[in-house]
Amino acid sequence: MSIDIIALKAANPIADVIGSRIELKRNGRELYACCPFHNDKTPSFTVVPEKGFFHCFGCGAHGDAITFIMQYERVDFISACAKLERR
Repeated sequence: MSIDIIALKAANPIADVIGSRIELKRNGRELYACCPFHNDKTPSFTVVPEKGFFHCFGCGAHGDAITFIMQYERVDFISACAKLERR
């Protein structure tokens, strides 16, 4: 099985992928939320759509749309890619 990662990411913008799972609020060019990976009381989870990554300043979680699916749904790389392909 061959996966075109660049095409997969282009077809699944990070803000859409994460925004379909948690509520994001816009602040300028970035989006913010309470982190889904730890008990967050104030928004420390940032999504930067222009650069295609997320980062949590509370727990240090960081990555792209594929990494988010892997961590959020607790699946491996291939399963995360398959979920994005079906989106």
